[in-house]
Amino acid sequence: MSYNSKHIEILDPKTWYNLVADQYKNFHNHLDSFCDLDIQRYLPRNCDNIDVIDLWAGDGRVFKYFENINYRKYVACDISEKLLSRHPKVWLKVEKIVCDLENNLPFEDDSFDVATSFFVLEHIKNLKWFFGEVYRILKEEWRRIIWYFLQRREFEREAGQWKEHKKFKIQQYRYRLEEIQEAAEYNFFKFNYQDVVENWVLIGYIIILDK
Repeated sequence: MSYNSKHIEILDPKTWYNLVADQYKNFHNHLDSFCDLDIQRYLPRNCDNIDVIDLWAGDGRVFKYFENINYRKYVACDISEKLLSRHPKVWLKVEKIVCDLENNLPFEDDSFDVATSFFVLEHIKNLKWFFGEVYRILKEEWRRIIWYFLQRREFEREAGQWKEHKKFKIQQYRYRLEEIQEAAEYNFFKFNYQDVVENWVLIGYIIILDK
């Protein structure tokens, strides 16, 4: 990896993640320190038989945080079919659905108790639309959890086996916390957040949206 931004091809998220799906697991450690948090702190107290949707679930890198939760249904949703195919299927309780989070989500109103999005907002162009769809599919008085990483420099992949893309990076949108809050409250979410600090440096936020 490098961070040189000159003459770099910018790929849409679907193309980018499908392209790196076979090697994506090699880069899990990049954000593991950010994920080293107690997910139970942010979940509702009673998690028995809840319906969970993981928006932008990828290959299941963060699924381990839910394995010990007594959910009734767990839906893994992602734009990359190749990456999603690597998501674990545990006891037939994980449903995998390929969908574009920029469009209408293929779920009924009031379908889920908890929605999660880990490192996805930077790929969403229209936050108000996205939050509106999440609000629609959440049941009343339930919760959405977002982990938002402040990526200050964009990653660049070297050519390697991807010879058709000598150097490339993924399309991203950088949002300030105030912009995320505005989009959430526009859609009637109650907005709360917690700073994530590493070595005295702010690296991101845990954002809690309640319906």
